[in-house]
Amino acid sequence: MAEETPKMHRDFPRWHAAIAIGDEAERQSARWASVSAITAHADRAMVEALVRLAFATAHQPASSHAVSKIHEALREEDDTFDPDGTARELQVLAGACLAVLFERNDDIGAAAALSVATAGLGGARSLDLPMDLLVLAETGLERMAEANRMRPDLSEYINSEAPTVDFEAAATKAKEGNYEAVAQAFTLAAKGVQGALRTLATCQANAIRTADRFIQIQDEELELLWWLTGGRSSDLDCGFDGVPAGAQPIVFAKELADGTTLLPGPRSIKPLLTRAGLKERKKLTIASALNAAPSKWLWPLVEGEGDPSPVTQPIHFAIKRHQETGGGEAWVPNWAAVVGIDASRQLSALLLATLFYRERLLRLFE
Repeated sequence: MAEETPKMHRDFPRWHAAIAIGDEAERQSARWASVSAITAHADRAMVEALVRLAFATAHQPASSHAVSKIHEALREEDDTFDPDGTARELQVLAGACLAVLFERNDDIGAAAALSVATAGLGGARSLDLPMDLLVLAETGLERMAEANRMRPDLSEYINSEAPTVDFEAAATKAKEGNYEAVAQAFTLAAKGVQGALRTLATCQANAIRTADRFIQIQDEELELLWWLTGGRSSDLDCGFDGVPAGAQPIVFAKELADGTTLLPGPRSIKPLLTRAGLKERKKLTIASALNAAPSKWLWPLVEGEGDPSPVTQPIHFAIKRHQETGGGEAWVPNWAAVVGIDASRQLSALLLATLFYRERLLRLFE
């Protein structure tokens, strides 16, 4: 049985108008059904593909299977859809899919918002879409972080009324008056009791699971606060002021990401980084930050893995290139050309740290 298509997103008609030709209500409805199907079954590979399509990068999506699923979802609702020559339409629909994912409150929704934020690279990459995807991503991250950290109301799991235990079938069987019927009646009675106990157990398990998740979040935030209070880098085994100034954004971001247990992390990351000493007025390039970091500390961040995504993990991609060439400046032009940004572009220390923190979350939670 086909899944029912959710009600059309309030902004989808406006988004679709950017690629519509005249009055296309039927086509709009078909495209919305495709967007709903894509987002309902999205995974990390699908998110990466959608980001690359939305940003219209020169990089083809890493997973051809993910792209095939996107095309299949579109053909399912419109058998005339031809992916060849529809780059603009795919770009807008990919943006719509991502915007819809931002409104979820799960790891895939968080991964979508984090990926768009890291791909934007602090404004280094621009988007030509009918929605402000970067603003929507930031709004989604704020909302998800807030929702994750709201104290749960456990009263909804409390029911003062005892669950109903139905012995009617057992009593009916017992009235047949023979030993076999009585034995069967006990079996039916046991099933009735088991059903009632199962209801209680499910309610209790849900309450415990909810409370445990909230405790994990509090433990996470406590650990991050202890890191800040201690004022010491655990990786480099020195005080914050002992970390090379240029490397502080990536070192501090990495250590905060290590202490994060739930996507997309707490809302307090920027304040924590600020209190650790990072400033918005201090500007530096990605290359200078990496060249300031100890080489032996950088390598484990990307060791033993394939190339990080140049689209959603441009800083990790830079680390890979930096380590392959032994540091210095030789790697910078090629990296900048592949990523598609100006190598001399400067970011604030706080922004660089925030971006690297988000990239680390994407890699830690894959």
